[in-house]
Amino acid sequence: MTKARKRKSGSLAEQVLDPATLEEIALWLENAGVRSIEIETEGGRLVRIVAGEDAASHGAGMDRPVLGPTEPPSVSPAKAPIAGHFLSVHPARHAAEAAIGASVRPEQILGFVSVGPLIMPIHAEEAGTLGACTVESGDLVGYGDTVFLIEPAQ
Repeated sequence: MTKARKRKSGSLAEQVLDPATLEEIALWLENAGVRSIEIETEGGRLVRIVAGEDAASHGAGMDRPVLGPTEPPSVSPAKAPIAGHFLSVHPARHAAEAAIGASVRPEQILGFVSVGPLIMPIHAEEAGTLGACTVESGDLVGYGDTVFLIEPAQ
């Protein structure tokens, strides 16, 4: 049985930015096979933690601006509900939920994000035509990342 760690004083942001904590998080990431994570603090400060060999080239723990894919104003994004690995097909099924170019309805399942045994669906927010998938099956996606682009119904 392990002892519960005593909570350090200071804000959560200060605790996360502590070098010892950053090192521990980087080790956890490396052991889990995750290359990097991004953490946004209460003040809007963005911290990227990079594990393993990538750490030297990316500067683990250093603040970096994040530039995500932008979508044209005429399309609606379907975003990842959690951070994890994108799945185009549910592990218990043999076919994808929706195909590029197909009509989709609001709340229709388009794909999935998995974290260990947890599998969360990615839903269409509005009716339209499924225009593109911005990631490959198995890719790591972050919370709120655009995974699908939907052209609104006319």
